[in-house]
Amino acid sequence: MKIIHTSDWHLGHQLYGYDRTDEFLDFFDKLEAIVKEELPDAMLVSGDIFDVSSPSAAVAKMFKDNLLRLHRALPEMEIIVTAGNHDSASRIDVDRNLWLAGGIHVVGGVKREDGEYDFSDNVIKIKDKGIVAAVPFVNRAFMPRVSDDEPAERSFFKGVEKAVDNVNRDGLPTVLMAHLAVAGCDREGHRDASIGGMDCMESWVLGESFDYVALGHIHKPQTIVAGKAYYSGSPVAVSFDEAYPHSVNVVRVERGVPAEVRKEAIPPKRRLKTFPEIAVDFKKALKMFGKLSDYDDSYIRLNVRQEDDLPYGCAEMAAEKAKGKRCRYCNIRFEKITERDADNAISGITASEFMESSPTDIARRYFKSIGLSEETGEEYLKMISEIEEEIKIAMQA
Repeated sequence: MKIIHTSDWHLGHQLYGYDRTDEFLDFFDKLEAIVKEELPDAMLVSGDIFDVSSPSAAVAKMFKDNLLRLHRALPEMEIIVTAGNHDSASRIDVDRNLWLAGGIHVVGGVKREDGEYDFSDNVIKIKDKGIVAAVPFVNRAFMPRVSDDEPAERSFFKGVEKAVDNVNRDGLPTVLMAHLAVAGCDREGHRDASIGGMDCMESWVLGESFDYVALGHIHKPQTIVAGKAYYSGSPVAVSFDEAYPHSVNVVRVERGVPAEVRKEAIPPKRRLKTFPEIAVDFKKALKMFGKLSDYDDSYIRLNVRQEDDLPYGCAEMAAEKAKGKRCRYCNIRFEKITERDADNAISGITASEFMESSPTDIARRYFKSIGLSEETGEEYLKMISEIEEEIKIAMQA
C-alpha cells in the first residue's frame, strides 16, 4: 500500500497578524502535484487541520474546497483526515457522514459508551491494499484504566489493535494514525514543555502490530521508531523557531517489513527569517535591515543582543525601516548581555515573546534565572503542566 502522510496544516494561522492564505494555497498546489506524481492509494492527515478550534468561515471553506480538489485530482485515492488537539472533534464530526458520501473520511472522535471506546468506525479498509486505524487526538485523561498492570494509554491502543484484527482477515498491511507526543521526540519549534498541553507517551504504548504509525502534533519531521513510527511534520512553518525543512512523507507499506519512507519537500512560499543570523546590537541590526533587498518577501524577526535595554519605540523604528519593502516585519528577538547568561534571564524576554510563551515556558526561564537545579525545576514544571491540563479539560467540559 502506498500512502502520503501529512499533518499539522494549521489552516488559518496568522503570524503577527499577517494573513497567510496564499501560503496555504501554495501548499495545496504542491500537495496536489505530489498526489498526481505519486498516485498513492491513500492520503492521511494526522490532526491539527486548523490552527484554532473555531476557524472562520473563510478558513473552513478553504479546507473543504481543497480537500475536494485533492479528491478530484485522484478520485481512487482514499483521503483520511483526523482531528488534532487544535481541532474541535464535535465540529469536525458534524459533517462526517456528508464527507463519507463523497468517499472522504473526516474523523473527529471515537465513539464511547459507559467509559468504553468503540473503534469500529475508525478502522478503514483501503480496498484490498491495507487497513488504516484513524485515531484522532484523545486526551489521556479520558482513557479508562483497564488494568493496574498497564497504563491507560496502552489499554486504549490495545483496543485499537483488536478492532483492526477483527477486520484484517487477509493479513493486509496496517497503519495507525495518531496525534500525540512521543517521549524522546525532537521538540524543536515547540515552546511548551508539555507540547501544547499534551504530556509525552512512551512509544511502546502504541503496540508493535502496525506496519507504519503516521503521527501528528510534532512539527519537525522525524523518525521515532525506525521503520515504524514517523512524524511527517508541519508543511508550513508556524513560528520562527521551526528553522528546518518542511515536507510530507511518501510511504510504501508492506506487511511485516519496515516501511519505505521518502520525504517530499514543501519549499516555503515565504521564508521566516531571523535577521541577521548572528545577533548584533540594535543600531547595527536596524542599519542592516535598511539594506535588506526591497524584493525580499520574508517574514523578518530582528536578531538583537546588547548590554543596554532596547530603546523606547524600537518596534516603530524597525517598522519604519520596513516601509516600501516586500518583507513582513514581525518582532525583535532580544538577548540582554548581563553577568548571568542571557538565555537564563527572564528579563530578556520581549512583550511579544511573552504573549507567545506558555506559563511553563515562562517558569522555565525564571527557574534558570535564579539558578534552580534542572532536576528540581523539572519537578515544578511537571506540576505546572498538570495544572494547565486540568484547566484545559475544565474549559472543554
